[in-house]
Amino acid sequence: MSTYLTTSPRGGYSLIDSRTLKLVRQMDLFKEKIVRSLTTQLHKEKFEGLTPKQLVFMGELDCGANHASELARRLGITRQAVHKTVQELQRLGWLDVVPHPEYGNQKVIEFTIEGERMMSRARAHFATIDTILCNRFGEAALDTLEEILTSPAIEDIVAE
Repeated sequence: MSTYLTTSPRGGYSLIDSRTLKLVRQMDLFKEKIVRSLTTQLHKEKFEGLTPKQLVFMGELDCGANHASELARRLGITRQAVHKTVQELQRLGWLDVVPHPEYGNQKVIEFTIEGERMMSRARAHFATIDTILCNRFGEAALDTLEEILTSPAIEDIVAE
């Protein structure tokens, strides 16, 4: 592996080129392109008003009851941001907030039937993209990439 080095123009600091930095940028671009494409596909299927941010949010929801605090933790956002997004998605008819079945003083977030239909269509589009990626790069390459990105070793690397 060769290392490319540049110097910052003002302070003269060494700026080492990093494969990890490139990967992070590419993963962000990949996610953005995929989510934008899925949002466009869903708009064509009459799920109008859906934004890429909302699609990512809804992708984090479990099929059953969801709690605002858990969603906030998983998404790295505040509970207030969760509540705001849930209210938007309620207005669009894709989510409901209902009393917890066991603890009436707590609320849970659930998909509406239309929200379930939309997520079913989104998952179908993801499956199509899976097939395209497997055909283009091979199943083994995708398995390796998934293994790297989901490996517990990543936690050890970033903790050092």
